[in-house]
Amino acid sequence: MTTASYMGYWGKAKKDPEQAGPEYHLLAYHSLDVAAVGWQLLNPDNKLCQELADFLQLQPAQLQSLFTFALAIHDLGKFTGAFQALKTFETTDLHQFKVRRPYDGAKARHDMLGWALWRMAIDEDLDLLQLTGLSLAEAKIDKGLVTLFQTTWGHHGKPVLQGRNVELEDHLVDANIQHATEFIKDVASLFTPQWSETFFTPEIQQRFRQISWHLAGIGILADWVGSDTRFFQYQNSAVSLADYWLVALDHAKLAVADTGLFDAFPVEPFSTFKQQFGFEPTPLQQWAAEVPIQNCPQLFILEDVTGAGKTEAALTLTQRIMAANLADGFYFGLPSMATSNAMFKRILRHYHQMYQGNAPSIVLAHGARDMEQSFRDLFQTSAFSDADYLPDEPTATAVCHQWFADSRKKALLAPVGVGTLDQALLAVLPRRHQALRMIGLHRKVLIFDEVHAADEYMLVLLQDLLQLHARQGGSVILLTATLAERQRKELITRWLDVFGLTAPTESNNSFPLATQVGNQSVLQSALSSREDVCRQLQVVFLHSVAACLARVEAAVSLGQSIVWIRNSVADALMAYQLVSTQFPGQCLLFHSRFTLLDRQTTESSVLTILGKTSTVKERAGKIIITTQVFQESLDADADVMISDICPIDDLIQRAGRLHRHTRDTYGCYQSGIQDQRQKPVLYLHCPEFSESPETNWLSAQFRNTELVYRSPGRLWLGLRVLMQQGAIRMPEDARLLIESVYGEKATQDIPEALQTAEQLHFGEIQRKTNKAMQQTIDWHQGYCAESHVCWGEDDSDISTRYSDMESVEVIVLKREESGQIILWAHDQQNALALSKLKLPKHHADKLQDFAKSLPVKAEQLKAHYKQARFAMFWLAEDDQMFCYSTETGFSKK
Repeated sequence: MTTASYMGYWGKAKKDPEQAGPEYHLLAYHSLDVAAVGWQLLNPDNKLCQELADFLQLQPAQLQSLFTFALAIHDLGKFTGAFQALKTFETTDLHQFKVRRPYDGAKARHDMLGWALWRMAIDEDLDLLQLTGLSLAEAKIDKGLVTLFQTTWGHHGKPVLQGRNVELEDHLVDANIQHATEFIKDVASLFTPQWSETFFTPEIQQRFRQISWHLAGIGILADWVGSDTRFFQYQNSAVSLADYWLVALDHAKLAVADTGLFDAFPVEPFSTFKQQFGFEPTPLQQWAAEVPIQNCPQLFILEDVTGAGKTEAALTLTQRIMAANLADGFYFGLPSMATSNAMFKRILRHYHQMYQGNAPSIVLAHGARDMEQSFRDLFQTSAFSDADYLPDEPTATAVCHQWFADSRKKALLAPVGVGTLDQALLAVLPRRHQALRMIGLHRKVLIFDEVHAADEYMLVLLQDLLQLHARQGGSVILLTATLAERQRKELITRWLDVFGLTAPTESNNSFPLATQVGNQSVLQSALSSREDVCRQLQVVFLHSVAACLARVEAAVSLGQSIVWIRNSVADALMAYQLVSTQFPGQCLLFHSRFTLLDRQTTESSVLTILGKTSTVKERAGKIIITTQVFQESLDADADVMISDICPIDDLIQRAGRLHRHTRDTYGCYQSGIQDQRQKPVLYLHCPEFSESPETNWLSAQFRNTELVYRSPGRLWLGLRVLMQQGAIRMPEDARLLIESVYGEKATQDIPEALQTAEQLHFGEIQRKTNKAMQQTIDWHQGYCAESHVCWGEDDSDISTRYSDMESVEVIVLKREESGQIILWAHDQQNALALSKLKLPKHHADKLQDFAKSLPVKAEQLKAHYKQARFAMFWLAEDDQMFCYSTETGFSKK
């Protein structure tokens, strides 16, 4: 048997020469390994394959064969002489070529060279009519094939820049074109793709561009799994493609099964709320248990007071959606990392009941210690590592390991994930591996808590994500206690746009309110709230720090727990210094400038003091000085609360942690009773109210607050309505409070002295929305470089949150007694993630430069922790200006 010419090309090479086995893996075999994995991932019995094929008006087996063919030539660019010259082996079995330009991963990577080689193959000897057996114009076939191949040429996580030029041609010789053409023809003969003329029609091509994002995600996974040497061992002896294909299929079946991806987990039909959760439902929870589930993508918006059980309502809807075979898992997104840990524990206690038999693995998206081992180890083991092509061009195995070492990313692919909203929003931004995130969200219910916390920038991204998920056939559940009517209308409008429908002009403005939006109708149900969460909070106004300290002292003398929420970390540190001096050992500081490890520890301490099961002994006389992190999804309950003036929706959220749990006269939690503590009072630390305020009405006393909340006019509106009402009555005052500040006519009531700042704030909002729209992907272009002007790296800072204050990720180090420098959380799993700290750039720029003071150690750390190559290492104890401690976090000395 004559050995095919393309068998003289290597595709993978060993990293460790001492490792047993062949030095290299033939390119033809690696191509078939990846194709075999794709064949298994797009099994015609797979729901994903069935849905995509149906959308393209193809049979599932047709789509499987077409995509497998495309995967087989995903590494076509490795057939170039420049790439082959990257490694030399002591053998005569491999070709050697002299080319005019050496391989350059930055300017002409092998995925881009694959595009160029395809074009040259067509020019030379590749007859597309003969290849496909179709009687269409060759240009039409060529255009359709390129659309298909783009999903696999982009297997390194970003679409490939197309373009044939002299520089690319200098990386190869004529023999490369001939050998690549021979390989393409033989692969086509092996797979006999079931080409269909309808696939090349404009309508189906447009449809294909829409689902090309899914196929690109599968292509990335196929390349990663197909590079796992536990299953695909190196082979350098030539056998026929047909013989090797059978072997590759067997290995791929085992490899895909090992990942657990797309495994089916039978869902337990929802019975009754009492049986599922063990307690009587609130009106919202009862609605979630009874509302008919439509056989289509659905958007749910659940608006109710804090403590009304929105989480359980969302899990109820999720279980019913999955039981109706409309989803296979869910992702629960929260406003911040600090709050996702507590939510993870709540979901962990319940989610097993949602499934029959064994439940799938669950992953917390920021490296918590409670992650289940089964999914954490996914893709982490290989028989041995492949050698990187260049220092800045790692192999698929290395990239895969780095990606899955980051639990924030891994949580999107796990059947059940809990993390921040940001990780899901990254699916609509032009970053490397965006398609992998998107495929991870497919057939999942997306649950997003406290969506009112999203600013205008995030809302644009969220609306784009809603539309993307609706097009995927997915359902979304949004939870909030305080959503402005205009925001709800916009969310409904964007959802219905996907189905070519117009949102109704009239809207139910009741509160609480449950909204269900399908692909044809909008159902809005006015609800009542559970009696024990219907309450009136008297608002008392404090106008100085001294008055706040007096209120703290009074609460401590009565044995009460008290929370003081400041609007900036600087103000929280100042308050903590004052209070902890007066009450040593009784005060706890909780803000965002702790390492993730210490934030988790501090959060755990906060919940020990103020959680549902906290005792009188744990609560009495305890003081929590905190920032906005306290208002986000924490199931905490204070006896007394002081809050700096803030936007009315934030204030309602903060107040939701005041007498959140019903307690007896001894301070012990009891379900279903009227709270027996003294009636709750919310103390608002704010400027004196004036009908005609000065321009510096806010900044004179609350400078940091105005830096955080840029609209003193909105804060003035909130203070005015609170002065008028004298209390926060929930739920009856919810709409009044929100619309008095955010309603369409509210801006007209802002005093003239504050209008200039409001106009600047409005301009900032416009900049936010414009920037967000510029960041989102043009989905109609399909998976191609033209879908966005700039595709960024996975670790680059294309943020999901708008900030005119650039932030820097800092990795905190410490020195052991032996003098060794280690990560702050060195003895923890996911130590790198747990040692991270995010700081404003103006602070980070002033930190002592670890890379300059200890350059050798800095290089060692970056080499060892490849994920941290864009981060800044900081040895806190050596810094002259700043310090770090588990008690106060990051602060100036």
